[in-house]
Amino acid sequence: MTVHGMLETTVARRPDAPFLTHGDHTWTYRDLDRAADRVARFLASRNVERGDRVGLLMENGFEYTAAFFGSLRAGACLVALNNLNPPESHAHHLTDSGAVVLLTRAAQARRLPEIVIDASSLRVVALDRADPNWELESELVIGEDLLDGPDFKPPATGADDLALILYTSGSTGNPRGVTLTHGNLVANTNQIQAYLELTADDSVCCVLPFHYSFGNSLLLTHVNCGGRVVVDNRFAFPQKVLETLEQERCTGFSGVPSHYAILASRTDFLKRRWPHLRYLSQAGGAMSPELTRRLHADLPGSIRLLVMYGQTEASARLAWLPPDRLPDKIGSIGVAIPGVTLTVKRDDGSVCDEGETGEIVADGPNIMQGYWNDSVETAEVLFDDGLHTGDLAYRDRDGFIFIVGRAKTMIKAGANRVSPRQIEDVILELEVVAEAAVFGVPDELLGEAIVACLVPVPGATIDQKTVLLHCRNHLASFKIPSAVHILSDLPRNASGKTDVRVLVSTYS
Repeated sequence: MTVHGMLETTVARRPDAPFLTHGDHTWTYRDLDRAADRVARFLASRNVERGDRVGLLMENGFEYTAAFFGSLRAGACLVALNNLNPPESHAHHLTDSGAVVLLTRAAQARRLPEIVIDASSLRVVALDRADPNWELESELVIGEDLLDGPDFKPPATGADDLALILYTSGSTGNPRGVTLTHGNLVANTNQIQAYLELTADDSVCCVLPFHYSFGNSLLLTHVNCGGRVVVDNRFAFPQKVLETLEQERCTGFSGVPSHYAILASRTDFLKRRWPHLRYLSQAGGAMSPELTRRLHADLPGSIRLLVMYGQTEASARLAWLPPDRLPDKIGSIGVAIPGVTLTVKRDDGSVCDEGETGEIVADGPNIMQGYWNDSVETAEVLFDDGLHTGDLAYRDRDGFIFIVGRAKTMIKAGANRVSPRQIEDVILELEVVAEAAVFGVPDELLGEAIVACLVPVPGATIDQKTVLLHCRNHLASFKIPSAVHILSDLPRNASGKTDVRVLVSTYS
């Protein structure tokens, strides 16, 4: 099975079922199939061959999905670009991947010449409208009616063909292209669909970008089961998202921890009953135990809260915490999803004892092939025993995994290695704190000093002394922040995660 094969199977089964809702418009699976076919024929007419890379620069919407599945149907490997990144980031990814076509929209490509200037492999740029001041060496194709071509026979793409390159910065900040095959993505899609128990009756309210592995998994799992994706790109106005969630009678909502922190502190999300909402899923970083407890306590018991763990290098997902174990395993990422093996290992490769901290190593059919054009970085994370995730964790007596931090983000304060997450969880115990981020900054005496940035709950006031006193009462002396900064908001990346690199740069 290929990724676009999942769509074709669903179209044969449910052609007129709703596929995607965005604003006031809903498209069916038949609509998606026809639009994807037009994109595929257009690419074939521009001599795109099996294995060629096609860049995709669009925000979430029907056009993105048509370009996504159409590129795969043409045999191409898609390079999904973050539409919120600056032009130099797009230029790097297009050049590094050797993309031959860029599918975009003028709204996401306002500075198109800067995006394509160094992409010597790029032959074609297709978008909805052009600026007369643009001067490009690539062929420029304008207008939806031009995204077409003669009938063609789709290439015989298989499970081992590359389907997607997702660029991720990782802990170092250097962009690396995660290469995922059709087999990787189909395997993880089936794994996720199984434990979420998704059916054709499900619809997810999607605020996560499709170019992000979490958002991509929402798209693929619902296409695979024949469900509906409800797109809302307005999370800057979270109450509007709740209106969509209610009006469209969505059965699911997925987000990273900051999404839930914002919903809990700035909206009436926890005060509503949500009769149609079946589950909430969370991944993309650790959610504080305090917020997890609050969601579990305040939401109706009919709503399943699924804490999940994964990496882009694993297509999306590696572990999940079954909802019935949430009350007694808060803070855990759970256990491996079906078909995946997770082991906590020492540096020498031996398996850690119960309660002993080591690195999570993952193995399964969803693990990436490596980093594009980067054999050195690939060799640092892919070994015979699987993907070395860089996450430090321990197993409890029941086999549930608890992450304590990342090897590359642990703060080295003097002779001690300090987990930012532990300090964040303690600070978030204060009811007046909505969000917290802890990180290390260079320090001549200690090597790194601990800094905490926090956002108070709307209407609440808090001072540094209160935070530091609470930390002293609950943490060892070497874990107490040397500085506390109170902010109106934390910087975000396009996935909604806290951008710690911005904070480190600001307070170093």
